[in-house]
Amino acid sequence: MVPFHIQPESDQRILCFHITQDCDCDTIFAFYHLSKKMRYRYYQQGCVYTINKRLTQNHSLHCGEQLFIAPIHEEEEIIPWAKPIEICYEDDCFLVVNKPVGMLVHSDGNNQNHTLHNCVKAYYQAHALDVAVRSVHRLDLETSGLVLYIKHPFFQAYMDHLIAKKEIQRCYLAWVKGRITQTSLIIDQPLGRDRHHAGRMRIHAQGKAACTKVKVKKRLKDTTLVECQLLSGRTHQIRVHLASIGHPLLSDALYGTKDSRIHRCALHAWKLEFYHPLKQAKQTICCPLPEDMAI
Repeated sequence: MVPFHIQPESDQRILCFHITQDCDCDTIFAFYHLSKKMRYRYYQQGCVYTINKRLTQNHSLHCGEQLFIAPIHEEEEIIPWAKPIEICYEDDCFLVVNKPVGMLVHSDGNNQNHTLHNCVKAYYQAHALDVAVRSVHRLDLETSGLVLYIKHPFFQAYMDHLIAKKEIQRCYLAWVKGRITQTSLIIDQPLGRDRHHAGRMRIHAQGKAACTKVKVKKRLKDTTLVECQLLSGRTHQIRVHLASIGHPLLSDALYGTKDSRIHRCALHAWKLEFYHPLKQAKQTICCPLPEDMAI
């Protein structure tokens, strides 16, 4: 592994790779899973250079040298929406936002200007950051909690790789109907679209593999607070899996029934864990239960 750190230069975020053994530029690009097309963009935009020269193609690197990689410029059409957002974590590479209930993460084709992406765009502009809005994952409309954004395009492919390898841990808290008697359980059931009900998913033998770890946190008379860890990331996974064992989420209109104690689907993304490529250590970010889930 090639150790590196962020090297500030004017207002730009420059990655500085300190070379500890002979290699080349493409070795570094490959380590972070950048495609050949993306590597070409970095070379074409003049974003790859050593102390002595700017590089236009792959180049041999020797122990003791430094390689600098600047962010590429990316065009986007997201309109900023200056609505305040809660920042749970931020550094030169990542931004983690607490998404409020009732807000889309990104446009669904109808609502294009009032999503979390629009809020993040306004936040970047307010802090003079020339950064494209890139989220690693998304949440459903009624789900609150943590959404991870990448501030440096160099790490997009790396984070996509971590998601694919199930190395970004996403934990949710949910109130479900009834008392779950087990302390913990694993629901391993494939999911597919329900062709009889638009917008719904269902357990389907020919569906995509889906696995959820469930741990009981608190039991009340007729409801249970559970922590759910996604071992895969399918649409409505937690909601369908819990409904399939007879414990739908409270007020889940799609897979359960309304509950007077909460007026939205009782699901909150409360914890993210991933390997931070700069710190070279596990990064954990938490967001406690919102008031409407304090049953």
